[in-house]
Amino acid sequence: MSDASLQPTESNATTQEQQPPLLKLVNVTRRFGGLVAVDNLSLSLRPGEILGVIGPNGAGKSTMVNLVSGFATPNTGAILYQGLEISRLPANRRNHLGIARTFQLTQPFKGLDVRENVMIGAFFGRHKMTRQQALRKADAVLEQVNLTHKAHFKGDQLTVADRKRLEMARALATDPQLLLLDEVMAGLTPIEIEQAVELIREINRSGITVLVIEHVVRAIMSLSDRVLVLHHGRKIAEDTPAEVLSDPRVIEAYLGERYARQRKSKHINDENIDVGL
Repeated sequence: MSDASLQPTESNATTQEQQPPLLKLVNVTRRFGGLVAVDNLSLSLRPGEILGVIGPNGAGKSTMVNLVSGFATPNTGAILYQGLEISRLPANRRNHLGIARTFQLTQPFKGLDVRENVMIGAFFGRHKMTRQQALRKADAVLEQVNLTHKAHFKGDQLTVADRKRLEMARALATDPQLLLLDEVMAGLTPIEIEQAVELIREINRSGITVLVIEHVVRAIMSLSDRVLVLHHGRKIAEDTPAEVLSDPRVIEAYLGERYARQRKSKHINDENIDVGL
């Protein structure tokens, strides 16, 4: 991956901090029987921000996205979007408010081509659309994610990278203000990861706030304004990427001894660290 593509974007943190949160979780807990998947979690996401979320498998990352998007409800605590309490709203109502998400497992609608799949997102998004409006929206989004040339492909004809782009396109077609990305780089090659990072930056520059879960640490650190680290459902760190990489709790819980040894090496800097995730 080129150094240029992984340089952090220019921060607009000062402007963001002056705005009220777009999304706010207040002491949110979600239990599944005796398992506490999300444990007393509080966070704020400001308009225009990219918040990266990392943590070991089973840390509660996807459950958190399910809670925000309406695929699960908290046992305790509150979820606020634009100041509105949405903790009990169904997923479709949240989508109409401007919250869209992707899924780890890409599942295109069978029997529909790529363009038609994206049209489904347009039909169920924030704005009521005619068929022609949905077609135009789908075409615009496919151009944005560089899938125009595969508009008439079926989902099972796409590569893993293109299926990830289709998943993002379908979410973008709903015209979101907040986009939740759940491991959209999983299974991609280094070049495809580089392309995904740039696409997420372009989406963010278009005015969409992004929360992105990822295990590709180097990519998430270069992409995010702030990084949240979950472990056993609890927040153990939330700070700038540089501060999170240096946090002993994060190294112990997630990055591991190999990362710690590499940081101590005088011959390896942060940009070259491979944490093997």
